[in-house]
Amino acid sequence: MGISFNSPVDVVGMGLHDYYDIIKNPMDLGTVKSKLNKNLYDSPADFAVDVRLTFKNAMTYNPKGHDVYVIGEQLLIRFEELFHDHPVIS
Repeated sequence: MGISFNSPVDVVGMGLHDYYDIIKNPMDLGTVKSKLNKNLYDSPADFAVDVRLTFKNAMTYNPKGHDVYVIGEQLLIRFEELFHDHPVIS
């Protein structure tokens, strides 16, 4: 199974009929990158909200123990470590 957070969830292709009932604000890292490239974030905190949302959505939709949940959780933890350990240079 290839797990990627780089593009929106293929809800139709994967047959996830309840996805939008559970996930109200879909987010993926490709969208984050696009927004970053277009200077659509007002602050690093706004950027972090979308990155966190990407992984939290994976953990919300998938049951604990599922590969997507586990990887999303690991990436969220790693993001928090890196985000907090590297102050923003202005």
